[in-house]
Amino acid sequence: MLSYLSIAVQARRIKPVLFAIFFLTLTFYSTELFVGEAYARETQEVTILKAQGKQRVEQDNFIVLSPPHSVHNKKISLSRLKWSEICLLPADISEQRSPEKFVSFTNWLASFKDNAIRKGLSAATVHSALKNVHLIDRVVQLDRKQAEYALSFTNYINKAISIARIQRGQRKIQENAAILRKIHRKYGVSSEILIALWGLESDFGRFTGNFSTLNTLATLAYEGRRHNFFANELLCALTMLDFDSENITVEQMTGSWAGAMGQPQFMPSTFQYYATDGNGDGKKDIWQNTSDVLASAANYLYTLGWKKKEPWGIEVILPRDFAPYQAKLSVEKTLAQWRSLGVKKPNGKELRLQSTGRNDSVKGSIILPAGLAGPAFLVFHNFRIIREWNRSINYAVAVGYLADRVAGGPPLTRLDPQQDKNLSRQNALMIQTVLASMGYYKDKIDGMVGIKSREAIRQYQRDRGIPADGYPSDSLISRLRQERL
Repeated sequence: MLSYLSIAVQARRIKPVLFAIFFLTLTFYSTELFVGEAYARETQEVTILKAQGKQRVEQDNFIVLSPPHSVHNKKISLSRLKWSEICLLPADISEQRSPEKFVSFTNWLASFKDNAIRKGLSAATVHSALKNVHLIDRVVQLDRKQAEYALSFTNYINKAISIARIQRGQRKIQENAAILRKIHRKYGVSSEILIALWGLESDFGRFTGNFSTLNTLATLAYEGRRHNFFANELLCALTMLDFDSENITVEQMTGSWAGAMGQPQFMPSTFQYYATDGNGDGKKDIWQNTSDVLASAANYLYTLGWKKKEPWGIEVILPRDFAPYQAKLSVEKTLAQWRSLGVKKPNGKELRLQSTGRNDSVKGSIILPAGLAGPAFLVFHNFRIIREWNRSINYAVAVGYLADRVAGGPPLTRLDPQQDKNLSRQNALMIQTVLASMGYYKDKIDGMVGIKSREAIRQYQRDRGIPADGYPSDSLISRLRQERL
C-alpha cells in the first residue's frame, strides 16, 4: 500500500488527470481484493468437517470455481454465508428439548415468524410464504401412527424390488445415458446406484407426494415430537424462497407428508446443501428436471465421501463355524481376513472384488439382516454412505441390491418369507421392555427394532450361549416371554 501512495504522489505532481485515473484503478483493485477475501472466507466456511459431526460440502455446489469478479457474484458469495447460519444440517441441530407450550397453532406460528426474521430472513418472505400455512391433522396422524407390523427384511426387499421396477430402471438408464455418463465423470457415482435411489424414493418420479412442504413442516414442528428437527427444516424451506425466489415458489414446494421434496425426496436442508444444477440452466429443479434430480443425488453421495469403483457390498456365504457376534457394522476386516475365515461368494468361489482387482486391503463388515437363516452380506464404505441418505439397514441393502439387478446381477439366495416373518409391534415392545429390564437395552422403548435393539438382542444371545445374530426370531421371542415371568 505504501508503494501505491508513493506512486500516487508522483502522479499528482505530473498531472491531476493521471492522479484521478490512478485512484480509480486502485479503488477497483481494492474492491476486487475485498471480494476475493470474502470469497476465500466463504470457501473456508463451506467445507464442513465430518469429524465435527457435520457433512463436508463441496464449494462448487454453491459458487463459481474462480474468485468472483462482479458485484452479482459477490452477493452470491456473501448470501451463502448468511443462509448457512439460518439453515443447519441435521447433525448440527442441538439435542431435542421440550418445545415451548403454545395455546394454539396460530400462537406458535406467530412466534416462529418472529424468530425467523430475527435470524435474518426477510420479513416479506416469511409473511408471504407462511400467510396460508395451517395445521394438517392428517400429517399428525401419519406421524403418530405406528404400523401394526414391521416388515421383515425379506418382505421389505420383495415389496421394494419387483421385476417391473428392475425393468423400468434398465429403461431409465438407456433413456438418460448421456446425462448419467456426464454425472459419473464428475462425481464417480455409478448409474445403477443413482437409478436405484431414484426408483426407491419416488418410483422414478411417478410418486413424489402432493403435500404442501410448508404446511407439513409447520405442522410437525408445532406437533412437537421432533420439534427441533422440523423447525430447522421449515427455516431451510424459507431460505430456499428467500435466497432463490426467482427459481423456487411456494406452490412448487410439494412432497411427502414428512416434508421430503421432489423426485429424490430431499428435505429442505438437504436441498440447500446438496442440490445442484445438472443441466446448466441456473436452476436446481428436483421436481421436474431429470438432470438436476440425478446430479443432486450424485453430489450428495460424492460430498459424503463416495468411493469411485468400490461396490456397496456383495452377498456372501458363511462357513458353518462362523461366529455371528462379529456380524455387525462395528466390526471391520479386510477382504483377505474375511477370506481367511472361510467367507466365500454365493457360488462357492473365492472372495474377490472384480471392481478393485486383487485389492485385499479393502475393509468391510458382515451383516445378517434376516439372521443366520437369511442372506449374508459383506458391505463396504459406500454402504455406509447410502445409510447417510437413509439410516435403515433394509433400505441401504435394497438400494445396492436394486442397483445390482438393474446391472444384470442375480437374485439373492436364501430369501425365505416363512423363516423371516414380520415382527408385530406388540412383540417388538415386549423385546425392548424385557431387554431393558435386564440392562441390555438402554434406548427409547418405541416398538421399532433397529440397530440398537438388534445389538441388545445380540448381547443377550451371547450371554445365554445362543448364536448371537441379533435376529428377533420366534424362538427368541418365546425365550424372552419366559424371562418376563
